[in-house]
Amino acid sequence: MTIHTEICDLIGIKHPIIQAGMGPFTTVNLATAVSKEGALGLVSQCGGPHYDKYRGRSHQEVMFEAIEAVNKQTNDIFGINVRVPKTSDVAKDVVDYVVDRVESDSKFAKKMRVVITSAGDPLQEYLKKIKKAGMIHIHVAAAVKHAQRVEKAGCDAVVASGYEAGGHLAHNPVHTFVLIPEVIKSVNIPVIAAGGMCDGKSLAAVLVMGGAGVQMGTRFIATQESDFKDNYKECFLEGTETDTIVLEGFLSPHCRYISNPWTKNFQEMIARGATEEERTQFKIDGRLYAAEAGDKDKGSMLCGMCVGRIHDLPTVKEVINRIIKETEELLRTVPQKVLQD
Repeated sequence: MTIHTEICDLIGIKHPIIQAGMGPFTTVNLATAVSKEGALGLVSQCGGPHYDKYRGRSHQEVMFEAIEAVNKQTNDIFGINVRVPKTSDVAKDVVDYVVDRVESDSKFAKKMRVVITSAGDPLQEYLKKIKKAGMIHIHVAAAVKHAQRVEKAGCDAVVASGYEAGGHLAHNPVHTFVLIPEVIKSVNIPVIAAGGMCDGKSLAAVLVMGGAGVQMGTRFIATQESDFKDNYKECFLEGTETDTIVLEGFLSPHCRYISNPWTKNFQEMIARGATEEERTQFKIDGRLYAAEAGDKDKGSMLCGMCVGRIHDLPTVKEVINRIIKETEELLRTVPQKVLQD
């Protein structure tokens, strides 16, 4: 038995597993490792409008460098994640960059196959360039009506992301196992599940519901090849299913973090009526402490609820092999246990 879905055929990958974009943190080494093992690795939208002033480089430059780094390190299929709010010139520049690279370099085009957009409207005119250039366009949605808009935009697939996810969340707390079946029922394009996905049980459940695969972030952070600092990864091993908290984010009012002294201090700031400027600076500092030092106390550690199910730091190969093996075993044995003639 082998696990093979329409996402495998669409993208050209062996396994229906996608590594989530996790900006503003870099995922160059992680994306390379994931793609090497037959899943889809993504270059995250690293950097940010505030973060980059500490780097001395534009957001675009940081992103272009990450794309070229993965291109140099792999001969396998990979993709990028880009946030597409209507106010973002960064998104337009990144899309233009990859379109130009794909159209001018056939070797690059064979590898850089997928653009996953998020945090914006998939119907924006400039996004049509993605498919016109021969790339696959997937968009992230957190509600049925948004998934239907993804289909209307002509996207090849949709990532339906539930409230269990780490990082920025939708305004309405719709959880994964409520969202996914309704999205599957409501659109005619492949549906990839995100939010709480971390193992073979997750993938098997999604496949049984009619989904085409899973997108995972938190599980892939806690791997040997992950670009995240060791202290950041170790926080995940200490976390339980109740150790995440949703607070204000950069892009939306809702962002999931692992609970730590930074989140406690941020809650206290909000409670005492800190100004928007003060809160923004505190969030910038938290991201920098997390990215540069993996500081468990001063860093803002983005994290999904499935952290409570993560207890080790395996290699990417071990993670993917375990997921596929467990999925195959469940799909083979569960019918024998529960079905009767």
